Amino acid sequence: MYSEKDAMINGGQIRKEAVKILLCMLPFLAAAVAAFIVRLEPVCIAATIAAGSVMLFLWDLRLGPLFRYKAFLREIQSGLTRETVGALVRVSPDPVYQDGVYSHEMIINIYEDMSEEGERRFLLDCTKSFDEKMMGQDVVIISHGSYVLDMKPARV
Repeated sequence: MYSEKDAMINGGQIRKEAVKILLCMLPFLAAAVAAFIVRLEPVCIAATIAAGSVMLFLWDLRLGPLFRYKAFLREIQSGLTRETVGALVRVSPDPVYQDGVYSHEMIINIYEDMSEEGERRFLLDCTKSFDEKMMGQDVVIISHGSYVLDMKPARV
């Protein structure tokens, strides 16, 4: 499911957002420099505070999640994986936010009698899709921690 293309797309998004943040800060930085040149200390201070506030707000809102997703992609490329075989019981339509990634919860039941004790929770990245025909079928989940790296039908 994940490839080098995902990391390249993420890197492009990071660059775009960084440029947008700099463009949003530019008027405040220009005002701060102009006020510094003409020696208007209160205006220089206010413009510098405004530029810093814009940077912090947009960094946390727009750029922070992209950096967390970049770390997630780096970790799953190099971490340990495991396979789990079971019946795909349900996939939640609502995304959950965990470890900096928006994901859908997938419930796999590994017991043949389908008892609740056999349910295992996995997370499927919201940017990835799965085949709806697999619902209720036996599947093999290849995962890193609780994150789904790949899903395929189980061979009977």
